[in-house]
Amino acid sequence: MASITTLNNSLVNQTGQTQESLLQQFNQLSSGKRVNSAADDAAGYAIATSLNTQAAAAATASDNIQEAYNATNVAQGALQQLTGVLQQVNNLAVQGVNSFLSPADRADLQAESNQLVQQANTIASSVNFNGQPLLNGSLAGPQAGTQATAKVTNNDIVQNGGTVVTQVTAANANFQTPPTGAAQGFGGTSTTNSTIQVQVINNNGVAAAVATVRDNATGQTVTTGPVASGGTITGVENVNVQVGNISLADVGQTTTIQIAQATPANSQNSALTVQSGANEGNTTNVAIPGVSSTTLQINNVDLSSSLSSTQAIGQIQNALSSLTTAQAQLGAQQVALQTAAQANDTYANNLTTAASNITDENYGQGVTQSTLSQLQQQIQFALQAKNNVNASAVLGLFG
Repeated sequence: MASITTLNNSLVNQTGQTQESLLQQFNQLSSGKRVNSAADDAAGYAIATSLNTQAAAAATASDNIQEAYNATNVAQGALQQLTGVLQQVNNLAVQGVNSFLSPADRADLQAESNQLVQQANTIASSVNFNGQPLLNGSLAGPQAGTQATAKVTNNDIVQNGGTVVTQVTAANANFQTPPTGAAQGFGGTSTTNSTIQVQVINNNGVAAAVATVRDNATGQTVTTGPVASGGTITGVENVNVQVGNISLADVGQTTTIQIAQATPANSQNSALTVQSGANEGNTTNVAIPGVSSTTLQINNVDLSSSLSSTQAIGQIQNALSSLTTAQAQLGAQQVALQTAAQANDTYANNLTTAASNITDENYGQGVTQSTLSQLQQQIQFALQAKNNVNASAVLGLFG
């Protein structure tokens, strides 16, 4: 009798274990997960949880990147609008280089130009993304310095061969020094953004060249004294302008020189910052240049004469060049943002796949194992029933 009881107890224990195993297998098959809790596989559960956390963070970082990309799209559209506005101003300046215009015509040109400049400033100051101004310079970020340049944009040919101006060189170290005050020729020693127009004149029967300089920022204009053929014009914007072999036959011929001032490096400006990766410190900065009319130096566009209109063309073209550079910088950053988002998506997908390989149930293996467990349970129930019959028969002998 003792052996039958022991056997029954053993079968009961085995049946309980089989039922627990079946419950776990059914749970895994119904959920599709081999690991539903740390009790199923402590190490696998910990690794999979960490991988899924990283994947979710990478996906969220991609959302951040998309927000930054959307902001740059808004800024890019505004820069395109500004470019269109300045192109209209440039057309007005070109129209202004015309001796047949009456004072009333020039007044109309000036009024339209002023309105367009005001419109450009409104765009630059009002464009924002979710309340964050984009083009006012607050997100310009650290900027590398640039060197001053003197670019000859037009140089008429003279009768004796060559051109009105043969060479433009820096006169001293101040040419490459970022401006700290008024420009040379305007009461100071700095080099500032400006236009120099050299013209051949008849100076008491002798051919000479004079330079008219317009400071883009202030709108002030100065004119140098006459310089004879082969001489050098000095004293403005820290440059030496070498005059060619001019003659009276060249009176009226001109040369236009665009001066771009040096800019210092700036590490103080902040930039738009977003978390662009799953881990601490994985951030991306997006710099959006400021493009107000003051920054672009178009506040003093003067179309009151052919000379000032000519200088305005250079002034506006400098501003258009700045806008083009800003658009190129934004475009490069947009490409970088797209690349970062794609990298995050690939990273998140790979992490999710790795976590699934650890936790997902192998259905073929799971079904096979649950079938075996069910057969084992049925055998255990049958053995248990048989033992119960045998025990009853033995007890009947004592009845």
